[in-house]
Amino acid sequence: MLTTLGRHARLEQAWPKRTTLSLMLALWTLSAGCSIETQIQHDPLLPTSADTITFTVETAESTGYGSISSQEIKIFVDGAHVQTCSASPCVYTGGPYAALTNDWLIYHTEVTADFDFSLLGFSSSDAESAYDLGATAIAQADRSWKAVDGVTHVPARWGAHTSTNTNVLFQRSDDYDTTSPAAGLDDFADDLSFKVNSLLIPKEKIWGRMNDLNLYAYRRAANTDTSECPGTLNSLTLSETGTVIDDHGVMHTANFQDCTSSFSIFSFEGATNTQAFLHEFAHAIFRQADEYVGNTFYFEADNEPNIFESESNCQSEQVSKGRDPSTCYEFKTGWWGTHSGTTVMTNGLFNHPWSLESNERQDFWFDAN
Repeated sequence: MLTTLGRHARLEQAWPKRTTLSLMLALWTLSAGCSIETQIQHDPLLPTSADTITFTVETAESTGYGSISSQEIKIFVDGAHVQTCSASPCVYTGGPYAALTNDWLIYHTEVTADFDFSLLGFSSSDAESAYDLGATAIAQADRSWKAVDGVTHVPARWGAHTSTNTNVLFQRSDDYDTTSPAAGLDDFADDLSFKVNSLLIPKEKIWGRMNDLNLYAYRRAANTDTSECPGTLNSLTLSETGTVIDDHGVMHTANFQDCTSSFSIFSFEGATNTQAFLHEFAHAIFRQADEYVGNTFYFEADNEPNIFESESNCQSEQVSKGRDPSTCYEFKTGWWGTHSGTTVMTNGLFNHPWSLESNERQDFWFDAN
């Protein structure tokens, strides 16, 4: 795959056959460990028939020893090839697109990359490809979604409809409606675009894996109260969305402490505070536990937990992964972990890293979906 027959012959003249074979195997191993990953997204997240939409493709090398020497990135919208780029990010702005009554706008990217490998003075190359898709509904200019069918939730960022995908429904709290419901919907749409496109999709471990998550938005308003966290879903939510939705996120403008209840409903603040979104999302969807000391609910997930209910569980995990079991410490009475410093599950900001155990929890979650 890496060299021609003529190249084999020239190598054998310069080095003994055993050395040649070792070099060939080494080069093949390096190449096999390299591939390209890609992510496509759209903004605004909840477009109307009056909006243009910006589609952005980013690529990255996976773990390996090669480097991308060249790449071709193609963007397709509604089946039409609309943009080609030779570098990441690749950006295309199109539309406005007509409102879709019973369907949504599908877009995807096709990427081909050439990798260069250098070892012991000579180089070789290998080509890899990647593919990613997404979809979104196009609402009417007044933000009515599929009104002809009476449907009140819309695919905001659709990855794939499979039995293992997780469907998350976002709805605004009624404090978004202080001026008018229409203005509240507009503000909700803007804030949700920021949360998803600037905090969720780009976050390490989540980037490149959005096909396992389908995100929906809801036209009706929930309500939140500083004494009731995370608030109450609209009374029609379950009857109108049925079993389609796995988890619910309630976004509000008031400033109060957020939380997650029953691993299915979580709250977070919109425009003025970005802290709780990733943290509470990780509770509800990924089943990651808090890594701080406080008045909260601690739990050990069934598979790849990020904290442990006993020292022996924590140490067994480290030994099984070939790590030092002495890194386990009792960060909270009765609860053990290996994390240190500030993480998403201690403070929750975008620039905070996931702990090692949280990384492994997400790897398990995405592999299982």
